[in-house]
Amino acid sequence: MPATVYRLFLDDAPASRAQLDLVERITVEQEIDVACEAKLEVPICTDDTGAWSDENATLLTQVRRVRVEVKVGDADFVPLIDGPVVTIESTMSATPGQSTATIVVNDDTFYLTRIEEQARFDGMLDSDVADQLFRDATQIADTQIEPTTAPPAGTANAVVVQRDTAMATIQRLAARNGMHAYVRPGDDPGASVGVFMRLPTATDRLEPLVLLGADRNLATFSSQNDSASPAKVTIFSLDPLDGSTSSASATPSDGDLLGSDPPAAADGQVGTVILPPSDGSVDPQTQANALADRAAYAFNASGSVVSDCYPSVLRPYHVVTVLGVDGKHSGDWLILHVTHALDRSVYTQAFKLGRNATSAGAGSSAIAVPAGIL
Repeated sequence: MPATVYRLFLDDAPASRAQLDLVERITVEQEIDVACEAKLEVPICTDDTGAWSDENATLLTQVRRVRVEVKVGDADFVPLIDGPVVTIESTMSATPGQSTATIVVNDDTFYLTRIEEQARFDGMLDSDVADQLFRDATQIADTQIEPTTAPPAGTANAVVVQRDTAMATIQRLAARNGMHAYVRPGDDPGASVGVFMRLPTATDRLEPLVLLGADRNLATFSSQNDSASPAKVTIFSLDPLDGSTSSASATPSDGDLLGSDPPAAADGQVGTVILPPSDGSVDPQTQANALADRAAYAFNASGSVVSDCYPSVLRPYHVVTVLGVDGKHSGDWLILHVTHALDRSVYTQAFKLGRNATSAGAGSSAIAVPAGIL
């Protein structure tokens, strides 16, 4: 079984042994399109006179940033969160050993969501606007930006108007271009990265999740199919100069699929969505593709890994292969949500997955089945 080790950084410096001993449990919630959150549970108690001890005062009152990294087996350390302390929650009980203080941490998205502003960006691609807004936050040390396409008339008449927070604007621009925007921990403490990219369609170095067989590492796996989600999307546009109209359409099967069979309702059809006319600030076909791609993720799954048996660290915005379930659901899945729980002896991972297609089914050679399945 691979051993699990975690590292804790406080104010961008490694935690001391005394500080580590104060932390009873760490839970990190990661989810697509939502800021990551961590909770560090610190036991508190009273002294012989009944006064609450100040033993943990430094950890609870002076620490401003927290970073958590985890390492499974011989793999590298993987950062789970890096960001500011936003809340201290105290739960006091007359029952001995039941009182705790909880340090709540957000990732550096926090600094992009606090101030609503009005701003105008002329003649810039959506990706360039996102890059600028990310870099305006001093806590974002770098960016990972996928360029967007210019609107039909080019960037000369492109206008982006901000009327809310920087992160809300970035995510709005990402959504209409078929991308996702988030902040992830950088390679070093205190150096977060702003990301503006499409979802991946291939696995990287994550080990497969296996339900049955000699290599089993899944405790549970449950799947659902939302047949009302997939839709054909149509958007119309009007040229203000000559009065001509045009349209763009997209279906769930037009994008990159994580399987062979695109989603459809029980009658084999998909719904129809008509978007409002394009304002010319983004290519209508890009908008139609973006909404159709999001609606295509009609298949969802949830489950958890067997503690000390799964040799990788799951994270959203990555693709993982699932094996040992039925033929339709075996294959590649996008990771949507992960709950990491670390205590003094156990590391657990619970997950939610999404998929925009099913596999060919039983008997297909496209899905490798682990040997030894009973």
